[in-house]
Amino acid sequence: VVVLKDIRVIVMIFQYSACFGTELAMNNQLATHFRTYFQMDAADASALAGAFGLMNLFARSLGGITSDILFKYVGFRGRIWAQFLALFFEAVFLFCFGMVDSSQPWYVALAVLICFSLFVQMAEGTSYGIVPFMNKQQLAVVSALVGAGGNLGAVIAGFCFYKPINDPLLPFQVHAGYVMFWALLSPCYYWREHGGMFHGPAVDKTSVDKTSVDKTPEPAGKKPQAAESTETTV
Repeated sequence: VVVLKDIRVIVMIFQYSACFGTELAMNNQLATHFRTYFQMDAADASALAGAFGLMNLFARSLGGITSDILFKYVGFRGRIWAQFLALFFEAVFLFCFGMVDSSQPWYVALAVLICFSLFVQMAEGTSYGIVPFMNKQQLAVVSALVGAGGNLGAVIAGFCFYKPINDPLLPFQVHAGYVMFWALLSPCYYWREHGGMFHGPAVDKTSVDKTSVDKTPEPAGKKPQAAESTETTV
């Protein structure tokens, strides 16, 4: 309950629902979409849908690597920008996928799908580039809640976008709007010690470390410098 009072945790839960939840939703929708909308046989439709999942071989790791590289050169705000950009382009390509109608060749839809899948998986990696910094005292709870957010996203997508909307393309476009909404809330991430999307840390770690060194107590038994000089005079 304490963890859920943190707006940053809430945003991360729903951002993960917008990436991993989207992946689960696509696993349910793509084969049927290619088979019915593009009038393909089941084997070919499954093969095209499988291209979405194949991106998992490297794209999720690529998201984590990108987050680490930006953190190295830009600081913690680099992790937040990596998260935002992955979700942003996920939404863009999901919307584009929803704009590919049956008058266009199937390989156009496949090309857009691969780009979309790349950013979906990358967003999953960038999400867990931020999670360890959110609440170190409750890290296990935060990690579990974020992971559960992925399953929540699949339920939201299925019951709010794909099941009630009787249109072959509109659900993808509405789903893209959901992803974009949570992507645009990335500026909510801010910590005094880490900074945020547009601001550096409010606490200078170097000065804090220097202050702690200056306040280090002297070894026991050592006389103060002033006292030593007085004794020498006497």
